[in-house]
Amino acid sequence: QHSSEEYLVVHWLKMKLLACVAYFLAGPCNAFSTTSVGSAQSRYADLKDWLLSGTDDSFISPKLDIRPSTRGGLATGGYGAFAGEDIDEGEILLKIPVAKCVTLQDALEDLECGPSFANLLKKAGPGSDTVVIAGYLAKEYLLLKEFDRRISEGATADDDSEMRRLANIKFAAYLRTLPWGRGVNAQEHVLFWKDEDVDALLEGSLAYKDATETRATVKMATKVLNAIISPVIRKARAEEEPESKDEGFRFPWQQEPEPESSDEEILEGLEDAVRGAFVIMLSRSFAETVGENTQEDRLEPLLDMLQHSNAPNTECLVKGDGGSIVEVRACKVITSGDELFNRYKSEEDENMPYHKFFTRFGFVPGVVEPVADLIAARSTIFFPQRAEI
Repeated sequence: QHSSEEYLVVHWLKMKLLACVAYFLAGPCNAFSTTSVGSAQSRYADLKDWLLSGTDDSFISPKLDIRPSTRGGLATGGYGAFAGEDIDEGEILLKIPVAKCVTLQDALEDLECGPSFANLLKKAGPGSDTVVIAGYLAKEYLLLKEFDRRISEGATADDDSEMRRLANIKFAAYLRTLPWGRGVNAQEHVLFWKDEDVDALLEGSLAYKDATETRATVKMATKVLNAIISPVIRKARAEEEPESKDEGFRFPWQQEPEPESSDEEILEGLEDAVRGAFVIMLSRSFAETVGENTQEDRLEPLLDMLQHSNAPNTECLVKGDGGSIVEVRACKVITSGDELFNRYKSEEDENMPYHKFFTRFGFVPGVVEPVADLIAARSTIFFPQRAEI
């Protein structure tokens, strides 16, 4: 039993938390977070055209449609894949060649940053693949934004060599469909939150450690990637390089000092781009088995449009030499109008409890209630409960 004073204090704390949640949910989203149905459909149509271009290995079933998902739909801006007609069990829905997937190799073979990415991979060691691919994505996204800026100011794709380069960004059609900001395609993620929101909503929860460690990793990666990416973007923007400090005389055998990083030196727009790239890698990449015991992280366009279900109606198979093609088939009869689902990770996986599902993918599987409501209600998904004595 609580005294009336204790009750008032507890009630006041609950109201403060609910007010914080309400403010958080009503907070401003990224400028790209609101998308009209028409413009989104146009981008997905461009993505399909690009996937089928330049190769005979790609296949997209004419029965596959992209439209607002049943998991939120237009209420959240989320899209998914649907059966436009009845689909038989075993019917092929997609074939995606590795040439149309974003892989580590794309980053390492990049003409502008490939050698630097390779050096980073060598120094950082195992587990740095995600950082390298995220850096590559962020660079290409910033170049795409620069292309759009120039076009909006009246430039054309053939104006000069720089515009011709920007007009031929390999994954441009795919990059335009990805969630670079909070709310784009209903994407939620702790990486998009403010520090004060993480502390106010998650401190004391099972997700807090994962959330803060992931955010710290991304902040550190941004500083490292800044040295690699910023010269390329500044050149595209026709910006001058910041002046380097004169370190004075050094003997030939003395090593050059490591460049210092600070918030003031971070390239404009890079923090948002790297943050978005990490969200994309965490929430959309697939770990495909290639060879006997080798796995590689890939972004597989269009396949990542399928929403998660622990009882999916599709299955993915990696085929060809070195996993050169990803094939998606119906694993049961699918009725026209039904949404297509993939299983991101088994919900029974002991290594992926629901709070980790949230910090990795940005949602809690099988729960339609808004995550912020679960947090405000101190759900056992996020907050451990003490047994009553």
